Amino acid sequence: MVTETKIDRRILKTKEAINKAFLELFTEKELDRITVNDIAERANVNRGTIYLHYTDKYDLLNKCIEDHLSKMFDSCLSIEYSLEQTDWISALKPAFVYFKENYLFFSSMLSNNRTTVFRERMLHNFAANIQVKIHMQNINQGMDKELITQFMSSAFVGTVEWWILNKMPHSPQFMAEQVWRLFERNDIYPS
Repeated sequence: MVTETKIDRRILKTKEAINKAFLELFTEKELDRITVNDIAERANVNRGTIYLHYTDKYDLLNKCIEDHLSKMFDSCLSIEYSLEQTDWISALKPAFVYFKENYLFFSSMLSNNRTTVFRERMLHNFAANIQVKIHMQNINQGMDKELITQFMSSAFVGTVEWWILNKMPHSPQFMAEQVWRLFERNDIYPS
């Protein structure tokens, strides 16, 4: 019998307050200028409470990035689909919805000059996901699969970055449709 560990609601609320405070500060100033005291004060917790959950502000940043990228990919994977009869627009839309719902996080990460690590990690995660799909579908015979993977992931991350930094001028549905059409037009995911 598998026992599921329940996390205390107080711990969840504390972590949420710390994350929210950190992101708010991150939109206001560079990471080097943010102190653990700043985060503690904004989150209305003791400094020790932050150290109870995170090693330092860099650990907090890394865990924020991991958490958001993981949740974003999970939102896409929650749609069950077969490779033969895929509705790729429906598979892309949850990603754009997640970006929109977490605009503060993504806009902060993409607009801050010091967070190239976020963009690189996002690019790496998309590339790994795309590479799996390319190998499973055995598409684009005669082309270098690594080149296809880099092209697609760079195009997708660049498009998401443009959308977020321009304050999301289109709906998630529209973005999913447009990105799918671009991939389809370029024989990335044939119909």
